[in-house]
Amino acid sequence: METAKKVRTRSRLIETAADVFERMGYAATTQADLAAAAGIGRTTFYEYYDSKEDLLVHLVESQIPELSEELCSGLEELGPVQQMSELVVRMIQFVGTDPLGLILHTEVPKLHEDVQRRMASAHAPLSRRFVSIYEAGVDSGEFVAMDSMLAARLIYESIMTAGRVLKSTSDPKQHVHRIAEAAAGFVMRGFAA
Repeated sequence: METAKKVRTRSRLIETAADVFERMGYAATTQADLAAAAGIGRTTFYEYYDSKEDLLVHLVESQIPELSEELCSGLEELGPVQQMSELVVRMIQFVGTDPLGLILHTEVPKLHEDVQRRMASAHAPLSRRFVSIYEAGVDSGEFVAMDSMLAARLIYESIMTAGRVLKSTSDPKQHVHRIAEAAAGFVMRGFAA
């Protein structure tokens, strides 16, 4: 069992990581940078996390539940078409403008396979939400029927593509609404029954 001090230090490292990754960029950040920002020694870092990737995964695992809840907030009051469109827009806004979204979008594909699996597992509830909205749309006759995993992959790739386009602009926050709406429209036309 971890002591209260270890729990505090682990939490401080996670909180610090979000700030340091945003400020320095994930790729440029070292374990030494993270340890220094958290006020611990570099070797002490390894008592808590195996690597910078391991810390990133823990950061994502700690923030995804709240983020998922926030992204899905209020959707249950809408029909499947509106739910899907709104969730796609919200995801693109997150991927394209939130510091953690940008890290996930740009860095996760470069990480080790086991880290990518852990990230995918952390995102599983949000992925299931997309699938359940899609399936509800099929059941109501609003969406064309296809393999649910294919539909989920098409949605994911549309969101990631929109995120890449946003990232390539000089000011993602200025273009996010236009790009997110266009991508959501594309997804909705593709699923329309």
